[in-house]
Amino acid sequence: MSTANNKALIHRWFGTMVNGQTDLAVLLVALDETFAPDFVDHDGPDPRNGREALRRALPLLLQALPDAHLTIEHLIAEGEMIAVRLRGQATHTGTVLNIAPTGRQIIWTENEIFRVVDERIVESWGEGGLGDALAGIGLAFK
Repeated sequence: MSTANNKALIHRWFGTMVNGQTDLAVLLVALDETFAPDFVDHDGPDPRNGREALRRALPLLLQALPDAHLTIEHLIAEGEMIAVRLRGQATHTGTVLNIAPTGRQIIWTENEIFRVVDERIVESWGEGGLGDALAGIGLAFK
Protein backbone atom coordinates (compact mmCIF):
# COMPACT_ATOMS: atom_id res chain seq x y z
CA MET A 1 0.00 0.00 0.00
CA SER A 2 1.37 3.42 -0.92
CA THR A 3 2.02 6.20 1.56
CA ALA A 4 -0.87 8.15 0.01
CA ASN A 5 -3.21 5.18 0.48
CA ASN A 6 -2.09 4.79 4.10
CA LYS A 7 -2.87 8.46 4.75
CA ALA A 8 -6.28 8.01 3.09
CA LEU A 9 -7.00 5.05 5.41
CA ILE A 10 -6.38 7.25 8.46
CA HIS A 11 -8.56 10.03 7.01
CA ARG A 12 -11.34 7.51 6.36
CA TRP A 13 -11.17 6.02 9.85
CA PHE A 14 -11.33 9.30 11.72
CA GLY A 15 -13.97 10.65 9.34
CA THR A 16 -16.21 7.61 9.90
CA MET A 17 -15.44 7.09 13.55
CA VAL A 18 -16.33 10.41 15.04
CA ASN A 19 -17.58 12.97 12.61
CA GLY A 20 -21.30 12.46 12.64
CA GLN A 21 -21.52 8.68 12.47
CA THR A 22 -23.84 7.51 15.22
CA ASP A 23 -24.81 4.09 13.86
CA LEU A 24 -22.88 1.59 15.98
CA ALA A 25 -23.20 -1.19 13.39
CA VAL A 26 -21.60 1.04 10.74
CA LEU A 27 -18.80 1.99 13.14
CA LEU A 28 -18.06 -1.64 13.98
CA VAL A 29 -17.92 -2.59 10.29
CA ALA A 30 -15.54 0.31 9.68
CA LEU A 31 -13.43 -0.79 12.64
CA ASP A 32 -13.17 -4.35 11.28
CA GLU A 33 -12.27 -3.02 7.82
CA THR A 34 -9.63 -0.67 9.23
CA PHE A 35 -7.92 -2.57 12.05
CA ALA A 36 -6.25 -5.96 11.66
CA PRO A 37 -7.68 -8.77 13.83
CA ASP A 38 -4.34 -8.92 15.66
CA PHE A 39 -4.07 -5.12 16.05
CA VAL A 40 -1.82 -4.12 18.95
CA ASP A 41 -2.61 -0.88 20.79
CA HIS A 42 0.61 -0.33 22.69
CA ASP A 43 -1.04 2.25 24.96
CA GLY A 44 -4.45 0.67 25.36
CA PRO A 45 -5.93 -1.21 28.30
CA ASP A 46 -5.52 -4.57 26.53
CA PRO A 47 -2.65 -4.15 24.02
CA ARG A 48 -2.69 -7.67 22.55
CA ASN A 49 -6.46 -7.59 22.03
CA GLY A 50 -6.54 -4.05 20.72
CA ARG A 51 -9.32 -4.47 18.18
CA GLU A 52 -11.60 -6.17 20.70
CA ALA A 53 -10.85 -3.45 23.25
CA LEU A 54 -11.89 -0.85 20.65
CA ARG A 55 -15.06 -2.86 19.94
CA ARG A 56 -15.90 -2.72 23.66
CA ALA A 57 -15.12 1.00 24.01
CA LEU A 58 -16.91 2.32 20.91
CA PRO A 59 -20.48 1.72 22.16
CA LEU A 60 -19.68 3.42 25.46
CA LEU A 61 -18.04 6.40 23.78
CA LEU A 62 -20.90 6.72 21.30
CA GLN A 63 -23.44 6.63 24.12
CA ALA A 64 -21.60 9.20 26.24
CA LEU A 65 -20.37 11.52 23.48
CA PRO A 66 -22.65 11.20 20.43
CA ASP A 67 -21.57 14.55 18.95
CA ALA A 68 -17.82 13.81 19.09
CA HIS A 69 -15.79 15.43 16.34
CA LEU A 70 -12.09 15.08 15.54
CA THR A 71 -10.05 17.38 13.36
CA ILE A 72 -6.82 16.15 11.84
CA GLU A 73 -4.36 18.99 12.43
CA HIS A 74 -1.29 17.24 11.03
CA LEU A 75 -0.81 14.00 9.12
CA ILE A 76 2.66 12.82 8.21
CA ALA A 77 3.47 9.48 6.62
CA GLU A 78 6.49 7.57 5.49
CA GLY A 79 5.95 4.09 4.14
CA GLU A 80 3.85 2.06 6.55
CA MET A 81 4.17 4.57 9.42
CA ILE A 82 1.66 7.40 9.86
CA ALA A 83 1.76 10.13 12.51
CA VAL A 84 -1.35 12.18 13.18
CA ARG A 85 -2.12 15.10 15.49
CA LEU A 86 -5.81 15.30 16.38
CA ARG A 87 -7.98 17.84 18.15
CA GLY A 88 -11.27 16.55 19.49
CA GLN A 89 -14.36 17.96 21.06
CA ALA A 90 -17.59 16.45 22.31
CA THR A 91 -20.41 17.07 24.76
CA HIS A 92 -21.20 14.58 27.51
CA THR A 93 -24.92 14.14 26.79
CA GLY A 94 -25.47 10.43 27.39
CA THR A 95 -25.64 8.28 30.50
CA VAL A 96 -22.92 5.66 30.51
CA LEU A 97 -21.44 3.47 33.26
CA ASN A 98 -24.01 4.99 35.65
CA ILE A 99 -22.61 8.48 35.04
CA ALA A 100 -25.45 10.89 34.28
CA PRO A 101 -24.89 13.41 31.48
CA THR A 102 -23.06 16.49 32.68
CA GLY A 103 -23.60 18.58 29.56
CA ARG A 104 -19.93 19.49 29.77
CA GLN A 105 -17.97 20.06 26.62
CA ILE A 106 -14.80 18.01 26.46
CA ILE A 107 -11.85 19.23 24.40
CA TRP A 108 -8.67 17.22 23.92
CA THR A 109 -5.67 16.72 21.70
CA GLU A 110 -3.88 13.52 20.91
CA ASN A 111 -0.93 12.31 18.93
CA GLU A 112 -1.02 8.86 17.37
CA ILE A 113 1.44 6.83 15.36
CA PHE A 114 0.00 4.00 13.30
CA ARG A 115 1.64 1.19 11.38
CA VAL A 116 -0.34 0.02 8.36
CA VAL A 117 0.24 -3.31 6.62
CA ASP A 118 -1.94 -4.75 3.83
CA GLU A 119 -4.51 -1.95 4.12
CA ARG A 120 -5.09 -2.48 7.86
CA ILE A 121 -3.80 -0.74 10.97
CA VAL A 122 -1.69 -3.33 12.78
CA GLU A 123 -0.16 -1.23 15.57
CA SER A 124 -0.63 2.10 17.29
CA TRP A 125 1.21 4.20 19.84
CA GLY A 126 -0.43 7.26 21.28
CA GLU A 127 -0.46 10.09 23.72
CA GLY A 128 -3.54 12.07 24.28
CA GLY A 129 -5.98 13.86 26.41
CA LEU A 130 -9.25 11.98 25.74
CA GLY A 131 -8.63 9.64 28.66
CA ASP A 132 -7.87 12.56 30.96
CA ALA A 133 -10.87 14.50 29.66
CA LEU A 134 -13.16 11.52 30.27
CA ALA A 135 -11.74 11.01 33.75
CA GLY A 136 -12.71 14.61 34.47
CA ILE A 137 -16.38 13.67 34.09
CA GLY A 138 -15.99 10.38 35.94
CA LEU A 139 -15.55 8.05 32.96
CA ALA A 140 -12.64 5.66 32.70
CA PHE A 141 -12.36 2.87 30.14
CA LYS A 142 -10.25 -0.09 31.20
